[in-house]
Amino acid sequence: MLESFRKRRNSALIVVAFAAIIVVFIFWGVGPSGNGENDASVVATVDGEDISYREYANLYKKEVEYYKETFKEQFNDEMAKKLNLKQKAVDILINRALAIKEAENQGIKVSEQEVQEAIKAIPVFGKNGVFDKDLYFKVLSSNRVNPAEFEKSMEADLMTARIREKVLKDVAVNDQELKERFFRENRKIDLSFVVLDGQALMKASAVTDEEAKEFLKKNASEFMVPPKIKAFYAFAGYESMASRAKFTDDEIKSYYEANKKRFETQASIKARHILLRPDPNAADMEKAKAETKKRLNDILARLKSGAKFADLAKAHSQDPGSAKQGGDLGWFQRGVMIKAFEDAAFPLNKGEVSGVVETEFGFHIIKVEDKKEGGASPLKEVEPLIKQALAGDKAKGLAREALMALDAKVAQAKTPEEMKKAASSDKDLKSMFTGFFSEDDMGVELAKNEQLRAVSFSLAPGQPSRVVETEDGAYLVRLLERKDAHVPEFSEVASEVKDIIAEERAVREAETRARALLERAKKGEDISAIAKSEKLKVEQSGYFSRTDGFMPRTGIFVGDKEGFFTLTAGAYFPEVVSHNGRHFIFRLSGVKEADEAFFEPRKEELRERLLAEKHDQALSEWLKGLREKSKITINEKAL
Repeated sequence: MLESFRKRRNSALIVVAFAAIIVVFIFWGVGPSGNGENDASVVATVDGEDISYREYANLYKKEVEYYKETFKEQFNDEMAKKLNLKQKAVDILINRALAIKEAENQGIKVSEQEVQEAIKAIPVFGKNGVFDKDLYFKVLSSNRVNPAEFEKSMEADLMTARIREKVLKDVAVNDQELKERFFRENRKIDLSFVVLDGQALMKASAVTDEEAKEFLKKNASEFMVPPKIKAFYAFAGYESMASRAKFTDDEIKSYYEANKKRFETQASIKARHILLRPDPNAADMEKAKAETKKRLNDILARLKSGAKFADLAKAHSQDPGSAKQGGDLGWFQRGVMIKAFEDAAFPLNKGEVSGVVETEFGFHIIKVEDKKEGGASPLKEVEPLIKQALAGDKAKGLAREALMALDAKVAQAKTPEEMKKAASSDKDLKSMFTGFFSEDDMGVELAKNEQLRAVSFSLAPGQPSRVVETEDGAYLVRLLERKDAHVPEFSEVASEVKDIIAEERAVREAETRARALLERAKKGEDISAIAKSEKLKVEQSGYFSRTDGFMPRTGIFVGDKEGFFTLTAGAYFPEVVSHNGRHFIFRLSGVKEADEAFFEPRKEELRERLLAEKHDQALSEWLKGLREKSKITINEKAL
């Protein structure tokens, strides 16, 4: 009971503390995002260049996933708001746009070959350390990204990497800085401490009914019982309703004529290819490429002399995904293969063979075996799709009709049993009676969905809702009973209130006593004698350093308490340190300076860490300067 009260009061402080400790600085490698809704919507503009909602939504999702993985079940909407993740996502994209713009201004360019090499080096696209074309397309397809879009994003990332290198080229760490950091981080201290625990004083602190009633009056909102309702609801799933849909030939034809563009197909080709790759380990890559190209020209000459393409592909192609099939790639449209390959393949006529084509995968010869021109598909071919679409459109109307018919029957029912009987008359509807639940009861279906929750809690007893449409179906809710939010009677919470008052009083008393004891110690009294007179004991923390993060035996975070590590022998920490209702008096009792013998083995790790810190600082200052010179607007409504 006390724990829940503390959580209500301290949750904001906890989130702020986590935000201060865990800083996620995302600047490079935002990466491409998939196609999505609201792509045309703009979340920010940087010097006239728009940042789309799609980019923002994709990055925000990644941030949320990161924090969910970090905080597990502790992460919720409130924490996301406290951490300001939406603004962080926008700032990251603004930073990236500024970096790319600055790179362009400074004439930084990236070649197509550099983009191809960078893609090949990405581990997720390889098997056993070797780039795999089929895996590349599969990964992009699963993320709804086409190759052209990905290549453009990779080019932008390489440009930002170049400008980053330029910004950081003069940032360095010298040995003196490393030694100072080593000795500062690895100096270990041992603290004597006396602790006064507020919990130990609770029994001696009596609380009267009058004090408890006054506390309840002043803190009524902390004990407020939320509103609760009991409801009947019915659900009409669109999939079930679609099975009831009926439509005429004229409706099918009209839909086809009105939506012809939806049934247009892109031009597609059926092709084969022969792929040869230069030796990736060759000492002279240009020579290796020239030799590979010559081999492929020899194969091209054999094709022109009448050799069968499939036979030569089986014998020579280094594409593991198609070689055994004679180089067969099947049918594909634009946007499926990489741009350089498509630019060479699509202009070819049926039966025509290309020259040698270079892409990031190597060198190709392409043969187009068949072509399909784009255009509207015949009605008969797309009729199943039209019927499916019409059924989906009609399902919403049928769901509404079924729910309204059911509500008319339910309205006449006088008992829950009669309501159940009425609800069972339509086998395609799911109906349910709830017990009392609040808006936070996520185990109840009506509370899980924000729209359903808002509608349900706005109803008066006996009142039916409007039909509420969701992604999977429609709901109709009838409120049965309501219990409004209220402050509980004193008798219901008297024990909890008294315990809270007693604990808070005891904690304050313990803190006051701790401060008085610290003042006595500062004036020269021996801490052991003071502890004995107060029936306390002197304890030892044991040796620890800054890098340990938390002080042993106390659980106190020391990352923000530099003063512990600058104490002189026998000195007291100047303040009482409070932690979880306990109040500590600390005195330095021992020091172990860092052993210089360990400096060299740790030197490079320390250099890497310190250099990363200086890099972050330099980048932050650089971005700050770019922002000050740029015109940036943010569409707050889109966040």
